[in-house]
Amino acid sequence: MKVALIGSVSSSWRTLRGLIRGGVEVTCVLGLDESHADRVSDYQSMRELAGEHDIPFCAFHKIAEPNAVSFLQSHAPDLLFVVGLSQIAPVEVIATAKSGAIGFHPTPLPRGRGRAPVVWTILLEEKAAANLFYLTEEPDAGDIIVQRAVDVKPTDYAQDLIDRTNDVLEEMVLELAPSIKTGTLPRTPQDHSQATWYGKRTPEDGRIDWSLPAKEVRRLIRAASRPYPGAFTHDGGERRIVWRADRHDQNDHQGTIGQVQRIDDGRGVLVQCGSGLLWLTEVTDASGKPVAPSTFRVGSKLGLQTDRIIESLEARVKALEERLGNSAERRTS
Repeated sequence: MKVALIGSVSSSWRTLRGLIRGGVEVTCVLGLDESHADRVSDYQSMRELAGEHDIPFCAFHKIAEPNAVSFLQSHAPDLLFVVGLSQIAPVEVIATAKSGAIGFHPTPLPRGRGRAPVVWTILLEEKAAANLFYLTEEPDAGDIIVQRAVDVKPTDYAQDLIDRTNDVLEEMVLELAPSIKTGTLPRTPQDHSQATWYGKRTPEDGRIDWSLPAKEVRRLIRAASRPYPGAFTHDGGERRIVWRADRHDQNDHQGTIGQVQRIDDGRGVLVQCGSGLLWLTEVTDASGKPVAPSTFRVGSKLGLQTDRIIESLEARVKALEERLGNSAERRTS
């Protein structure tokens, strides 16, 4: 059985390494061009690993572009792995593999189909799993080849859960290698009546609502952290990305929601939440430059102060109207 792989994130890389370690014949690899690295969370180039093992590699911008499809067709794989591809693989791509295509998803399917599974798993305190399954027209709905539970710890940030899931994924691929070679992979239909779905998330969904309890704010920070865009707030109109935070278990400060209560160069910035307090321990500006705790000011409020913004805009509009009115009077006098 000859195998091809498409993908460009860490799970793609670990799948390829598992296939190589298992002695599977990988006939070619296709990966998203490196020019897209800054726009794809958890991006990882496949070019170097493929090159180290003399596996033909093709970079693409869109998997449906003619050069990518013809490259795949020319290597005539029996089995196709599509792992960590943010684009939908069209029929002509899937059809290049005579024995079908295999995908990966990090939830206990049929639960948790859909988008941003790692983020939703942490946010909703759900279970995690590593799955390899056959691709069908309906996303994440194909027969399961293997599913294995992955531990989710209450202190996990997104990268922690991704790394732990990838460890399980690579070992699964390695264990399946003999069945891959002989074309005897198992398959178990999913119980579609038990399916649940996760919706798409955007960077804007990382906005921190300081009126929530401290534990929920911290959960968002952990879920949206690297390799994702991060949870964010504003300080005096400046966007601040909060990558890490710790709970403050003492009830020794009290302030208004979103207010900075204390600054400690060693611990970070202590902020009042709807209930409880939170230390912001790693903060950057929008460009990724670290923001020191001393940059903040005790007593200031984080987040966009919409009432003040509206009042400021109303005042500016009123002033502009007065200027226009005065100018019109001068022209008619």
